[in-house]
Amino acid sequence: MTDALPSPVNAEPRLRVPIEVCECVIEEVYDDDYRSVSTSLATLSSCALVCRAWRPRAQRVLFEYVLLRDKDALYRFAELLDASPELGTYVHTLELRGHIHVPYSPAVLFLAALRGRLTNLAALFISGFDDPEKAANPLPEGEKELPFLPIYRYFPSLLTSISHIRRLDFVVVRFPSFGDFARFLSMLPNLNTLCCARVSWAVLGLEPVCMAKRSSHDSRKMFLPNLALLECYDMDELGRQRLLSALGPSLQQLVIKFPNDPPAVRIEYPRESL
Repeated sequence: MTDALPSPVNAEPRLRVPIEVCECVIEEVYDDDYRSVSTSLATLSSCALVCRAWRPRAQRVLFEYVLLRDKDALYRFAELLDASPELGTYVHTLELRGHIHVPYSPAVLFLAALRGRLTNLAALFISGFDDPEKAANPLPEGEKELPFLPIYRYFPSLLTSISHIRRLDFVVVRFPSFGDFARFLSMLPNLNTLCCARVSWAVLGLEPVCMAKRSSHDSRKMFLPNLALLECYDMDELGRQRLLSALGPSLQQLVIKFPNDPPAVRIEYPRESL
């Protein structure tokens, strides 16, 4: 029996790839293109489970871009940060993508659920489903979509927890009013890039106080004092003009789509005082 066993002396040595090479490969897995991000995040999850040596780098890259599709995913992520708070420091980009015009919208709940935990967050993407995506991902039976994002009175004050972010993207988002949209932006004075695609509101209303022109000598009193790039696609014309008129000399690049596709017909919904 002993003759049948392989001799330790004659065994071929296993090829060991330096961990630095493995880490470089892991970093190349990540792709933040919206068409590829889901696949790359799934691959990174598998990398984190390969072995103990791969886990730190895979987790660091994996949590650099966090994609949450509904409130259940949001609360699971919050529970994960409760168990491992250091993972929150890895997050540079947070995307909330799915049905966002619902009573328990993750685009509204995330501020309270993740408050103070994403200290290095640099970019926030809020992306609603378009019509084909809604058809492919219907809401559970009995749930209905609201006519706009369910923003409440104290919502803007919670935005101070992410006032350090540098980029904000809105895609297929409808606000209760243009004033709600403006107040959202006014709480993020460090924004460098703002991208709006198919952004609308139920009520245009009067120009909000937060957008009023102020002295450029005190940047703290200006609306979006650090905004350098603004992109607008298929945005309500009157709202776009109002937004542009409120910006100061920091704006360096402006991208506007022509012709502008007609936005959805505006419906004036009565608003109840909260």
